[in-house]
Amino acid sequence: MKRSIMKRMTAGALMISMAFGLAACGQKGQDNPSSADSPQTESAVSTDAEPESEVSSEAETASNQGEVLEVHVGDFLGETFLYPVKLAAELGMFEEEFAKDNIKICVDYLGSGAVMNEALTAGDLQMSFLGGQPTYSGIANGNGVKIITMATVSATDPCLLVRADSDITEISQLAGRNLAVNIGTDNHYQMMEMLALGGVVEEDIQLYNLKGNEALSALLSGEIDCMQSIAPNKWRYVLDGDVKILSNMHETAGRNNQVLVATEEFRNEHGDIIVRFLKVLQQALDYYDENKEECWKILAEYCEADAELMEHYMEDYDCTLGLTDTDKEYMARVYDFLYSHDMLITEIDLADIYDESFLMEAFGTVDCH
Repeated sequence: MKRSIMKRMTAGALMISMAFGLAACGQKGQDNPSSADSPQTESAVSTDAEPESEVSSEAETASNQGEVLEVHVGDFLGETFLYPVKLAAELGMFEEEFAKDNIKICVDYLGSGAVMNEALTAGDLQMSFLGGQPTYSGIANGNGVKIITMATVSATDPCLLVRADSDITEISQLAGRNLAVNIGTDNHYQMMEMLALGGVVEEDIQLYNLKGNEALSALLSGEIDCMQSIAPNKWRYVLDGDVKILSNMHETAGRNNQVLVATEEFRNEHGDIIVRFLKVLQQALDYYDENKEECWKILAEYCEADAELMEHYMEDYDCTLGLTDTDKEYMARVYDFLYSHDMLITEIDLADIYDESFLMEAFGTVDCH
C-alpha cells in the first residue's frame, strides 16, 4: 500500500516570478545572480557553423526575414555540475554555431525544477535540464517532454553528513534519529538507499524537509543528527570543518542523474536545433577536458562558487552525453520509489519517456562516448 509523505510544494509560489526574463534574452542579473528566486537569462547567438540537418520552415523563414528564433533552455545557475551548457554560453560556443541562422540560445536560470516544469508546460521553455523527480512530475502532468540525454551523473553525490564531533560512525546508529533531506526528490530516495546500507528504513527515523544552509544550521544546533547534501555545498561544509561524511552514493551503486528534456512541439518542429545543441555541449565537454583549470576559473565566477574548491566540486560529476541501460535502470528505481510513496499519483510508461533519435543523429550512438 502506498504511504503519503508531507512535503512543501513551491511551484505555485515560484511561478509568480516567471515574467521577469522569459520575454527576452539578457545578461545575468547584477544584484544576486545566483538567487534561486530570481530567474535569469544568458543569451547566446552564433556565427559560422554548418547545420547537420535541414532547418525547419519556421527557422528558414526567420533567417530569410532577419527575425531571430529564440530557443529557451532551463538551467540552474549555481550548480557547477551542469557545466557544459554554462561553458558553451560563456565561451560563445552557442553564438558560433547558431548566429548565421538567426537562432539565439537563451539559457534561463530559473532555480527550481518545479518552475522549469511550469515553463515547459506554458511553452516558455523549449528544453530544460531537470532531475528525475521533476521530469517524472512534468510527464505525469502531461507536459509532453521526453528525455533527450543524460546531462550529468554522479556515483558519489549526494552524501550523508553528521557533525564533525558526532559520535555517529555507522549508518545503523541513525535509527531513532532526526534527519534532513529535500523530501519528495531524487535525493530523498538516495538517502533511503544509503540508510538501507545500515539496515535503517524510513519508519526508523524522523525526517525533516530541510536542505542546504537551513539543514546545516539545524545540524550544527543539534536539532537534527544527520543531513543529506550534494556538491558544491557538501565540500564547503566539510572543508570548513563543521561536518564529516558518514556515507555517500558510491556504496549503494546508485547514481544521481540530471537529464535534458525537450518539449513535443520543439522536437517535432526543430529537431535539427536539438542535434546541433547536443554537438555544442560535446564541444564544451571536450574544451573542459583540455582546459580544466581555465574552466574552473570561468565556472567559479559564473556560478559564484568557491574558486579554491572547484576541483573538489568537479570530481563528483560526469557530464558525458548518452542514454545507457544503466542510466535507464536507475531512473526506473527512482520512479518506483516516488510512485510507491505517492510522490507521483499518475503511472508513467517508462518505455515511452526517452527519445534517442537526436543522440543517434548527432553522434551515431546512444552510449556514452
